[in-house]
Amino acid sequence: MIRKASLEEAKLIYTKNMEKDFPEDEIPDYNKFVKLTEKNIHDVYLYNNNNSDVAYFITVEKDNNILITHLAVIKEYRSKGIGKVLLEEIKKHFKDKNILIVEVEAESRANNKEELDIINRRKRYYSNLGFVQCRMSYILYNVDYDILTYSPNNRTYEPKEVKKIIEEIYKAVGIDQAKLKIEIN
Repeated sequence: MIRKASLEEAKLIYTKNMEKDFPEDEIPDYNKFVKLTEKNIHDVYLYNNNNSDVAYFITVEKDNNILITHLAVIKEYRSKGIGKVLLEEIKKHFKDKNILIVEVEAESRANNKEELDIINRRKRYYSNLGFVQCRMSYILYNVDYDILTYSPNNRTYEPKEVKKIIEEIYKAVGIDQAKLKIEIN
């Protein structure tokens, strides 16, 4: 079951999990995270399975478009198939939206073969569940990402449309547009 986290739960997710689940340069400043949560600019969700919160994700919505900025299965629940079930639940939860967009670390971020394997496994995970890699280079705060999209209504989005959606979403979040570089390949 997916449910929106309370402010206190969101703060705990940040302090207990995000700092372990994501590289330092992908974690927002704590005070900004709290402010975005308080003002409902982004939403923090928990995924509960068998009466335990086993995963979380963060979304920003603009004009019926969803950007998933962070998604993680809590460490002790990994490698149990929860991620696949979670993503299917996310697709159902947001079935009335136009597009779901996820950010995945770009291959260029890998420092070694093990990290590259993890990135490629993550991309395959999304692809196997219906997400399509968008042809664009995407840099946010000097971090390279690849973008994958899923359209619940099976509409095909061109890279220029995805670029515009992402720019509008990050503008709503208050991201300095100079820190966001998107180029269509």
